[in-house]
Amino acid sequence: MPASRSPALRAHLQPRHKLWLNWNGAFLMGPRYLRFLEAVEDTGTIRAAGRAVGWSYRTCLNRIRAMERVLGAKVLVTSRGGASRGGARLSAEARRLVTLFVRWRRDALRLSDVAFRKIMRR
Repeated sequence: MPASRSPALRAHLQPRHKLWLNWNGAFLMGPRYLRFLEAVEDTGTIRAAGRAVGWSYRTCLNRIRAMERVLGAKVLVTSRGGASRGGARLSAEARRLVTLFVRWRRDALRLSDVAFRKIMRR
């Protein structure tokens, strides 16, 4: 590649990533699921978490069921009762998954950025 193009590459190229977790070869969760689970933890309800991430209540329930089917364990601990008494929180297993995903994603992005900058210096 001619030297005249190198500055343009450096100025315009940025790495992008799609990271997700599989469980025994089946999709378990990606960034959108992570945002939803974090929203459940923040809001305390499935409905409010769905609003926060732009999912319908039905979509939320379908995603929760899919995760639970793949994982073979509960993702949320829920209690019925509407706005005054009901709620949802992450199960211990889901909390561990969220922590793992957040840490892995942070490290993967950091390492990728370091590698990209190193390659771009060549």
